[in-house]
Amino acid sequence: MKEYERYRLVRLHSAMAVLAAGMFGLLLFAAGRLPVSPGFYHSIHLALGLAVMVVCWLVAVQGWSVFPHTLSMERLMMGALFFSSGLLFSLHVVLSFASDGVEASPFSLSARLTLAWGLLFLFSRRDEVMERQSGQRWQAFLAAFLYTAAVSLFIHITSPFWPAHGTSRWPFWWRAGEGAVGLLDAAAAVFAWRRFRQGRAPASLYWSMALLLFALGQWLLMLGSGYGLWGQLYEMAGFLYVVRAMYMETVEKPYVELKHREQQLEMMANALGEGLLMVNRDGQIVWMNPEASRLIGATLEEAKGKPLFSFVSLAGPDGDKWDWKQLRRVVKRLKSGEVIRVEEEPFRRHDGVCLPVGYTLAPVMENGALTGLVAVLRDMTEKKEKERLEREREQLDFELSLAANMQRALLQTSSKADLPSYVDISVLSVPARVLSGDFYHFAVHQTSVSACIADVSGKGIPAAMLMTLMKFILDRTVHYGTQPHVYLDLLNRFAYDYTEPSMFVTMFVGNYNEKTHTFSYACAGHEPALWYRAKTKQCVPLHAKGCALGLFPQFSFETKSVVLEPGDFVLLYTDGVTEKRGEEADDDFSVLASMVARVNLDQPAAQIVRDLYEHIKAYHQYEQKDDQTLLLLRRR
Repeated sequence: MKEYERYRLVRLHSAMAVLAAGMFGLLLFAAGRLPVSPGFYHSIHLALGLAVMVVCWLVAVQGWSVFPHTLSMERLMMGALFFSSGLLFSLHVVLSFASDGVEASPFSLSARLTLAWGLLFLFSRRDEVMERQSGQRWQAFLAAFLYTAAVSLFIHITSPFWPAHGTSRWPFWWRAGEGAVGLLDAAAAVFAWRRFRQGRAPASLYWSMALLLFALGQWLLMLGSGYGLWGQLYEMAGFLYVVRAMYMETVEKPYVELKHREQQLEMMANALGEGLLMVNRDGQIVWMNPEASRLIGATLEEAKGKPLFSFVSLAGPDGDKWDWKQLRRVVKRLKSGEVIRVEEEPFRRHDGVCLPVGYTLAPVMENGALTGLVAVLRDMTEKKEKERLEREREQLDFELSLAANMQRALLQTSSKADLPSYVDISVLSVPARVLSGDFYHFAVHQTSVSACIADVSGKGIPAAMLMTLMKFILDRTVHYGTQPHVYLDLLNRFAYDYTEPSMFVTMFVGNYNEKTHTFSYACAGHEPALWYRAKTKQCVPLHAKGCALGLFPQFSFETKSVVLEPGDFVLLYTDGVTEKRGEEADDDFSVLASMVARVNLDQPAAQIVRDLYEHIKAYHQYEQKDDQTLLLLRRR
């Protein structure tokens, strides 16, 4: 119950309690002076007694019927308690009709006393859930019957000492007994109120009010015959509260909980990514969630109570619709209790849309008979699309692997060239993806060796295709001589004529002459090469004027040269070696020079390149975002 509802109930019943107490105070002064005819009082007395008896029997029947479903000890004991009190009130009413009626009043008092101490006991302890055993109800109600029989026998034996029914003057001990019953009712009311305050069932508030009215009524009855009618009216009001409390516990509370659970189940079903649909034994749609509505192409209001196959039809592997023989076979399997699972089947809606649907049919059995089925529908469109994309991806990966193998084969052909002994050359190239946009090339002339390194704009397939074209042209330009700017001029015209305007190539070309020991070089927008001077152990950048290949139809590239001393080497590299994307970094050349300073340069060129690459990986924190290529040419 929400906090606002609890607060409203407390205010209402507090006002009712104050009103009942106020009327009780007024009756203490006025009830004894109000004339009431004996005949009228007797009639009202019997009517109220019959009403109380009916309420007791209703509560007893409720306790008997509800216990197997709740296994609540309190419900069972309360049913037995009201069963016993109902028997005693019944004997009171029967004896009140008798002419002598001597034993009627003791039965009424014993019934009230039984209710008072029984309710006090129940509300002063926590309820427990009993283990299911046979005969529990019979044992409890038999014990209540035996208790009633014992009390009745005791009243019959001691009847000479009880005041006669209708006696106007009551003994002191009789009035004290009725007052004690009122105190027991008041104590039980306190325990019921405490239970409500602890956050338990709201019905405890109604029980508290009923017991308060019982106590006030019992105290009025204690005052004598002039107050008896009003005491019974208070008692009857208390029993009306009992009826309300039992209604809340056995009708309203289960209904609210059931409604809440239905809402939760519906919310869960609506949140499912699968269609959930219920069909009765006649094939008519009973309920479905929004996903099922989408799959069959109809809302619940449109489809409810109509056959499922008036909205959809299933098709077999050959595309033909199911015939009735197939449907009868499915129904036969469902009747045997089998759950049918189909991974995928064409599902045609009444609007002509065809969907691939996987479904599960689960039978609903009752007493061994098929009463309906639950269908779980899964739209396989997305799965089929994912499978198609996966097949295309696998095919693309296969084609990329072939292209990568061809690319590696082209580069390895250059690296395995028959190089002269006067130079030591090593290269290392690591692509960021399967295919690389970096490439390198060696060419051996009569008295010199040419080497170049290049970086195609972008990455992936387009860069790899352009790299292959440029590599092919380089392999065919040996006869153009050894001047680096000649290479760049030829390649620039080719790149401008045969590549996309958005693509370009940066390149550094160098040529080492064996006789003059000069290293001639030209640059097309590429990073400057690093010249390591063994004598001074300094790293010097080799710059040359030039723009990237493919941007302009003609450009005047320049060739520069330096003299290599024994032990000197030139290191060519691509921007992926030193560039950190999205980060501020020092000058790229300074970064590379600091790495070279940490490498043992007395090793062969191949080992120098490998050691240098380890420093490069550490510099990038082992996260490669671009192609990385190193080429080292050293004079022996």
